[in-house]
Amino acid sequence: MTLVILTEEPSMKTTLEHVLCKLGIDLSGVRILAHQGKSDLEKSIPLKLKAWLDPEARFLILRDNDRGDCRLRKSNLLDIVAKTGRADKTLVRIVCQELEAWFLGDPLALEAAGYLKPGRRPAFCKRDPDTIDYPVEELKKLRAGYGKGTGAAAISLHLDLATNASASFRATVAAIERLVRQ
Repeated sequence: MTLVILTEEPSMKTTLEHVLCKLGIDLSGVRILAHQGKSDLEKSIPLKLKAWLDPEARFLILRDNDRGDCRLRKSNLLDIVAKTGRADKTLVRIVCQELEAWFLGDPLALEAAGYLKPGRRPAFCKRDPDTIDYPVEELKKLRAGYGKGTGAAAISLHLDLATNASASFRATVAAIERLVRQ
């Protein structure tokens, strides 16, 4: 069985590679296909799901919410998936609001990656990270020149799967575990 994960950006791929390793999942059975934005991802879903040759493959689709209506976004993606005949082997997760909320949900990972001084807890640490409208802007305040790729590589290495405060992070981890167990 192959787990195929479609993401909207390369920094999500980097993050997922670390998460999968922490889950003890052999990466040789995983294909993470990073896209160049939401439009590229959404156009690619029907093509990739219909063309995938392995009938036992499982799919996870990840898309940022970007301050939209998460239920509507998920519904639209599920409609696309339904037309491919792979709905029974596919899960869709919406990342609230964007990948960086996952990082803000783990202050100890931010410390380990050098984004926070030990024990320092800015105001965002007291909030639900999934409700922060522009998480990437909070990271830019912590480190000038924050880059999505380098930030994902540095921070995701330290993410704690059990204690992260982001519900969308925990839902994604649970989805991966569910797909691997099927």
